[in-house]
Amino acid sequence: MAASSQFMRSKSDRVIAGVAGGIAEHYGVDATLIRVIWALSLLFGGLGAVAYVVLWIVLPSGTPTPPALQIAEERFARGEINAEQLDRIRADLERVG
Repeated sequence: MAASSQFMRSKSDRVIAGVAGGIAEHYGVDATLIRVIWALSLLFGGLGAVAYVVLWIVLPSGTPTPPALQIAEERFARGEINAEQLDRIRADLERVG
């Protein structure tokens, strides 16, 4: 799994609010592992419940928007654009950013 660069609640992998799914997407791990760790933290002191509520409030909901270069590289990998077009996009993004 590829790690996400933005930290957000998941819209697709959610049981309650998508906090565990968002953490899993961010770090590139399985959401079940995060949920098990959360359950263990609830058993050993309950700090996980407080952290969950805080993250539920603080983290924005939704799927992070992939950067333009990532989209271009994915299109190149699928064969939708050629290497010359990808290089031009890279040069344009470097000039702008």
